[in-house]
Amino acid sequence: MPRSWIVVFPLIAFSQIQVVGTVKDTDGEPIPFAVIQNLATAQGTLSDLQGRFLLRAEPEDTLEVRCVGYESVRIPVRNLPPVLILKSKPVELSPIVILPGAHPAHTLIRRLLEAKNRWDPLKHPHRYISYNKLTISLPDSLQQKNDSIPPYLFIWETETEKIYQKNGVEQEKVLSQRVIGNLPVQSFLSPTAFQPLSLYKAWLSLLDKRIASPVGSAALDYYEYEVTDTTYAGSDTLYRLTFSPKKGTEKWGMRGYLMMVMPDAALHSFQGILNWEPQGGGISRVISFQIQQQYEKVGDTLWFPTQLHSIVGLQTRAGDTYLPFLVRTRSFLWDIHIPPPLPKEAKRSELLLSQNLPSLQPERRKEPLHPEEVFSYQYLDSLLDKAPVRRLSWLLDLPSLLSGRLPMGRFNLLLRPLLLYQEAEGIRPQLGIETNDRIAQNVRLRVWGGYGTYLWAGAQGTPWRYGAEVEVGKLTLLRAFLYDDVREKTLPRLLDETPAVLLGEQSVYERAARAYSLRWEDLTREKAWGISFRAPFLSQFYSYVTMAQTQRIALPTRWEGFSVSMGIEYLRQSFLLRRGSTVWRTDYQGPRIRIQGGALLDRGTLTHPPFWLQIDLWHRWYWGRWARMELRFSAGAQSDSTPLLWQYRLRTLPTGYLGLPYALAAHPGRSSQTQFAYLFYEWNIPNTRFPTSRWSPTLSFHLQGAWTSTAIYPEAGISLQNWLPPNLTRFLSGLSMTRIAFYIPISDCLLSTKVVFIRLVTSVF
Repeated sequence: MPRSWIVVFPLIAFSQIQVVGTVKDTDGEPIPFAVIQNLATAQGTLSDLQGRFLLRAEPEDTLEVRCVGYESVRIPVRNLPPVLILKSKPVELSPIVILPGAHPAHTLIRRLLEAKNRWDPLKHPHRYISYNKLTISLPDSLQQKNDSIPPYLFIWETETEKIYQKNGVEQEKVLSQRVIGNLPVQSFLSPTAFQPLSLYKAWLSLLDKRIASPVGSAALDYYEYEVTDTTYAGSDTLYRLTFSPKKGTEKWGMRGYLMMVMPDAALHSFQGILNWEPQGGGISRVISFQIQQQYEKVGDTLWFPTQLHSIVGLQTRAGDTYLPFLVRTRSFLWDIHIPPPLPKEAKRSELLLSQNLPSLQPERRKEPLHPEEVFSYQYLDSLLDKAPVRRLSWLLDLPSLLSGRLPMGRFNLLLRPLLLYQEAEGIRPQLGIETNDRIAQNVRLRVWGGYGTYLWAGAQGTPWRYGAEVEVGKLTLLRAFLYDDVREKTLPRLLDETPAVLLGEQSVYERAARAYSLRWEDLTREKAWGISFRAPFLSQFYSYVTMAQTQRIALPTRWEGFSVSMGIEYLRQSFLLRRGSTVWRTDYQGPRIRIQGGALLDRGTLTHPPFWLQIDLWHRWYWGRWARMELRFSAGAQSDSTPLLWQYRLRTLPTGYLGLPYALAAHPGRSSQTQFAYLFYEWNIPNTRFPTSRWSPTLSFHLQGAWTSTAIYPEAGISLQNWLPPNLTRFLSGLSMTRIAFYIPISDCLLSTKVVFIRLVTSVF
């Protein structure tokens, strides 16, 4: 732990001294939020998250140091040691419950809720610099038994700059980092990686669990409060309140204490422990979760969190036993500006990584390294220097790997995909390479080639497939392309999967999700060359247009002409990761809307060109803690003169198919339609006895169907997720999300058949 001290500064006018010290328990751990009060003046202060405090007093004054759960200590200022030790004292809670209307703590909480919009940091544009540290270690009991293990198994430090304008428009940039062995880990560590910056929301997300916030709008419905201490700091009054979940709400709450400052009615400090109930037999599981926050007033503008710390207890499976680990994160925020200068290019939420991230300098640390951390750095650095880790540096380049690229010097090997399988072509190996930022940051040259191995692969010519692309730009992208490939005849697609890459990026490698297997009759040989353009605008919209000279050959038809397609997509709160020209969309929130269309032009169809138009909608939302709902809707139309190879086929599900959850169980066949509409509505009812959705048996109700110009196919269904024992699913997370579902047609024409469809579906989420 950092050393503590007493520094004395004589003041000529008031003969006071400035006392600095640290409060710890008998185990040497710091005690945060302890009250240090000058009994002579009634003025006081609180210890911070490291147990440190600062207070002005005269040498003959007496200080009282107190904290719930510890014995109080009174000591003269002149006799105060650098480190003050408090002995623990069990606290007996009273069984008497006071009604909310008569409880003084509820009056304080109501004042806090009334002023939350004023003090909520997410309600105000801001900028800050942060120093962040993540460590992984064994618990102290195991650490002491084995001195050969370094105190910390992993250490990672970063310095970041964040500019927040509003929800959905923020930019965070990694300035420098230090990691054990100087590993080339190209990722980030943010103050909000393990906990939210604001606690004023009604519900908080910690890892994969949603809990009610003790200072959110629903606080009084989920928590009991008690005022345990009061002190004064200048003209402010500090109140210490303990909170715990009400009976029956333990699964949605945490326990701990907070400090309020009056008359501002703002949050001064917070510590909460989550009531985590480990369930299931997964590879790893969370057994404890603790968050700490400390606030400081930035001028007269805002009480802003300046320290965000967390401690997460994990258990990792090793054979038939679990090994415990502690993951600690510490973040210190400074250089806070409200409002901030906003870069012109910051129009969306994005994380910026440097191509060559500089090393964190020691003077940038806001907390000195402990001796144990220094030893761990030395031990692990020397250990990794002897191992051939540098040869495997490409495995640590996370942005490239997540975007489907394997960096190899000045070129990237494209991983999406290296191998294709279609019933028509058989196994088709292919290889793609592209230039990277070492050659040019704004220009990409990409080539790929493949070979169909099945007999039908050469039925329409050579079995070789190839393509080339030249891309100019990053978010705004101009692409020129040519290719000779085998494609599915259907061009319009449902909005039924979450793309990882940006719209329009690596289109020739896009994995099309299908609910039916492909036959040779479903494919066409396509040769094309043309250009496409993608542009983001208004922060949440993407538009794209493609124009190509195309030749399509199908059995036994042939078509040649000019094709045009265009579209626009709306994404609320799209989050981007950017490093040079590598752009990866990591997440988005609904609603998501896409409108797309196109036309085929040749000399015979200039007056009435074949066309298609489609609109897609996706949205997911919560209804309290009782329901999670999801809606997917797609509708479109195409002209009667659209060639056979452009016919839209209904998304159907063959018998025994294990695949997409969003596909019709009824079998309308593969007949083409000029008008169509799909609707998938799902209502999930989570089992609230379990803390996470991954291991929680979840019951879902489904309403879905398709409408075409000739028929309607409505269905109702019920499904159960996570019904398999955890012992069978702990090594396969996808299997843990497998659903068993029952669907029944609800139209009059299909009810007479008395058919019930049974499906096993692996969720894509």
